[in-house]
Amino acid sequence: MTAVHETPEVFVRPETPREFWTRPRRTRVPVRRIVRAVRQGQYGRRTVRFTYRAATVPFSGTARLGRAYWRWVTAADYRGADDYKFVERVRTRRRRTAWLVGTGYVVSSAVSAYTVGGSAALLAAGAVVASGSAVEVGKRIKDRPTPFKLPGMGKGRTPAENLVVKAAIDAKLGRADGMKLAAPVLTEAGGWSTVLQLPPGQKARKCLGLEGDFASALGVGESQVVFELVPEHAGQLVIFVAKSDPFLKVYRSPLLGRTEPVDFWRGVPAGINGRGREERLRLVDASLLVAGEPRAGKSAAVNGIIGTAALAVTPRIHLWDGKGAGDHRPWRKIAHTAEKRNAKGLLAHLHQMQAQMERVFDLLDENGGSTKLTPELCRKLGIDVELTIVDETRYYVSSPWGDEIVEAMVDIASRGPAAGVLLVLATQRMTTDAIPGPLKGVCSLRWAMRCPDTTASNAVLGQGAAGAGYNASEIPRSHRGVGILDADGSDPVKVRSYFLDDAGTDLQEVAEAAYALRAAAGTLPTAAASAEPEADPVELVLTAFGEADRLHTVDLVEALGDGWTAARLAEVLKPYGITPGDVKIDGRNRNGYRRADLEAVFTPA
Repeated sequence: MTAVHETPEVFVRPETPREFWTRPRRTRVPVRRIVRAVRQGQYGRRTVRFTYRAATVPFSGTARLGRAYWRWVTAADYRGADDYKFVERVRTRRRRTAWLVGTGYVVSSAVSAYTVGGSAALLAAGAVVASGSAVEVGKRIKDRPTPFKLPGMGKGRTPAENLVVKAAIDAKLGRADGMKLAAPVLTEAGGWSTVLQLPPGQKARKCLGLEGDFASALGVGESQVVFELVPEHAGQLVIFVAKSDPFLKVYRSPLLGRTEPVDFWRGVPAGINGRGREERLRLVDASLLVAGEPRAGKSAAVNGIIGTAALAVTPRIHLWDGKGAGDHRPWRKIAHTAEKRNAKGLLAHLHQMQAQMERVFDLLDENGGSTKLTPELCRKLGIDVELTIVDETRYYVSSPWGDEIVEAMVDIASRGPAAGVLLVLATQRMTTDAIPGPLKGVCSLRWAMRCPDTTASNAVLGQGAAGAGYNASEIPRSHRGVGILDADGSDPVKVRSYFLDDAGTDLQEVAEAAYALRAAAGTLPTAAASAEPEADPVELVLTAFGEADRLHTVDLVEALGDGWTAARLAEVLKPYGITPGDVKIDGRNRNGYRRADLEAVFTPA
């Protein structure tokens, strides 16, 4: 007979008692894992190894200290030098020092033992062993596969010396054998610095241009690394690493808010370098060439120069604008000359400046003192500095009077600074037709903003500048206003120029302050020279384009404002041979104008 088991129709899961979740749980000890680790000898080997290394620290450290002391006494660090007489003098001097130190140590230990007791000798020996232990511990920390860091420490701190040396070796700044630091890693405002000692026979100048490689090896941004040469040692290189990119910051111009005159002879505040220090440009020493591609910051650099001269009260400012878009409009009321697109007028002005040079040189000769103008001689002889700024130089040097203009500029640029006749040339084109070779050669001061390529950078800074580590084409587009300043008498340096908002009120504020200071000093130009010229309608049309390459007629008329119509616009441009035509913008083909047609009118063929 088969037994029949009754099965419930519905399965009900037993409910866990509520007390199970509220009672305390016991922490289970991983017994199996510990037993397995003990059987495999992991903990045992680590314990024995740690105990052994800790016990041998005083002995190995003292021995290491003794070996280092012996290498120093025998001048082993000069073993590869070729000058054996020099090495022998170093070894003799160190042996003498070692004898004096050793004798002093033994005598002081003996006297202490005699007067105090045997504990003094033990303390003296303990001091040596403690020093050795510290050396050994430091060596072991440096040899760790990963840097030794305490919890919460290390971030934002200066790196270890071995890390800096390793980064220099990885960046191929020199041979690994002999690469070391000549100064400790020091924390500075905004970053840290040190001095790298290159192996014997290698020049630090060859490291210029390798900032990017070093930054990659160190794990920081390329713009954060600054290399500087040590004038007293050709084999040492100063390394500065900023905490953040210093060229992404905007630095307010020190010209803003001025209520007192500035000293033009002290130099123009050009901007801030990679170390956060101000760079000054002494225009009274040489002529200046400023160049860079459009919207790279050239206008801000030139406006900084004009603003400094304006606030200096005494310099006479002469502005020649070859672009003709009204960039110098805020300065017209304080400038003694403010002309645009007038090549023949510039030639006449340059001849006047040559005559001024000859007059000043005659006065200096009659005075019998210095053959170069100084602030004291300016006050004594009643002479003012004559500052001529030529913007968009290509327009003038490629005009029918170009050859004569270049000849006069070369004469002024080479002899003028000694007579206080200064010349500043600015251009967006870095070709020979913009700045001819003879003219570029006499401009000792160069300021290169971002350039389109290496050839253009060398055209501004000089042949071979890129190979020496100074390449303005490597400046990122995000670093507007950053350029390489090659000031006479020092190595080129990357600078972020001070910011003066030409579209805002900055220029107007500086111009108004300069006007007030010059009015108080009685150095404003005459009414005839300072009267602001009537606005050129063609200039207004070109300005209305803004940054656009082409505009429909209705949009251009709207940008010009009240009083302008399509008929008036056509009437103004007709004498220049410019007529409206079909212009396609965003898929719409309508009547309009092109910016290039207007610019071609003012650019000689």
